[in-house]
Amino acid sequence: MLQDIDIDLLELRFEKWDINFNESDESIKVTGALDNCSNELFELLKEICLVNKYNLTIELRNENKINVLVKKGGKKKKYFKMYTSGCFDIFHYGHLNILEKSKELCDYLIVGVSTDELIEKEKGKRPIIPFEERIKLVRAIKFVDEVIPQVDKNKQRIVDKYNIDAISVGDDWLGKFPKTSCPVEYFSYTENISSTIIKNTLQLL
Repeated sequence: MLQDIDIDLLELRFEKWDINFNESDESIKVTGALDNCSNELFELLKEICLVNKYNLTIELRNENKINVLVKKGGKKKKYFKMYTSGCFDIFHYGHLNILEKSKELCDYLIVGVSTDELIEKEKGKRPIIPFEERIKLVRAIKFVDEVIPQVDKNKQRIVDKYNIDAISVGDDWLGKFPKTSCPVEYFSYTENISSTIIKNTLQLL
């Protein structure tokens, strides 16, 4: 099984590469700079494959960095790459619910976190939690593969730039979400929980 691989030992041997095991879908993501040694990358993949007797799927993406996703062969997910976004000011279960459901539909989930400037422009006030803290929190969620700043509400720009196959959002946006060239998946809004409710309860507004 992929769990049998000693990730810590691999990171010591292949220190130029960032190696992460995702328990939710039993996959290993290997990330590194373009100028890293490609021979070393293939040696690393060989080590991963030798430990496992499963059929493995290797997906190679080449942008500003190399991402290799090694996972068990199995049921293909509905989308390869999805995008969702939010302020995530006071993170709560409703946020986690959308991220988890989005990851169930895709192999690679990109999350946009609104900058302080965008929130102030949209809502007339700065967020409670600063951008750098909010983006670190979202990066730590196991369902999230990549986090980017959301500097505006132009969803089509993100779709084009990152080759997004679908966008996910809460169903409170149904009928109000801007049109894009890709499908939009609506998830049920988590009742009785929102950042506004929490702020009101804590008397932060």
